[in-house]
Amino acid sequence: MFKFSTCALSLLLILGINIASLAEITDDMIVAAWLFDGDAKDISKNGYHGELQGGKFVAGKFGQALELNGSSEWVAINQKMGSFEELTFAHWLNCTGRDGQWRTFFNNNGWKGGDVHYQLHQDNRVEFSINNPGDNDRFATYRVTGGELNKWTHIATVYSGKEGKVRFCIDGELNIELDWGNNLAVLDVAQIGAWKNNAGNQERHMQGLFDEFAIFNTVLSQDEINSLKDSGLEGGLAVDPKKKLTVTWGSLKK
Repeated sequence: MFKFSTCALSLLLILGINIASLAEITDDMIVAAWLFDGDAKDISKNGYHGELQGGKFVAGKFGQALELNGSSEWVAINQKMGSFEELTFAHWLNCTGRDGQWRTFFNNNGWKGGDVHYQLHQDNRVEFSINNPGDNDRFATYRVTGGELNKWTHIATVYSGKEGKVRFCIDGELNIELDWGNNLAVLDVAQIGAWKNNAGNQERHMQGLFDEFAIFNTVLSQDEINSLKDSGLEGGLAVDPKKKLTVTWGSLKK
């Protein structure tokens, strides 16, 4: 057993995997996580299960992914998750259409104080917003258009009211870091893949695929984001940090 663990550890070190960073991602950091492997269940302990409004399951980056048609399909999240000083969104996206139109990742219903809207702007940039007085929008330089359509991209967006920063990471690399205030971010009743506006109408539909969609209540480092990108949610997260080496070794063997 000692010999096996030593070999596994040596291989991890050779491959440059940061075990300390992996071990820091524990279940208490997860607000919600949806694998989209045949359902919209939240795999975290919090039970924020999604309610499918159409969509179909197809081959994804890890197991299956959820494909939405861009006009009449989304996932409803029917429980308020709370207010947070810090958040990290991490997910895979394969956008297949609606170039130049609003396309939702995760938007609270309506638009009231503290609401989070996380989406593609009409100019195709990734946008993160919290509804508070004053300037409340921040944008990546990365645009989902042209050659960035019809391909899998890992997107992570990190917000810290404590630091006064927003960071956008694309495929594990920092795209841009921007200043912001210390607004509380509210995760209320929401939708993945569409927005229910103040009048109760559905709009800003996503056309494409989502996989491995997770929300964390803390700032994830770039190493931690890369571990999720490379190993997937089940390989990159551990309920018991003591099992982290075993989980990571298992994912390397696949």
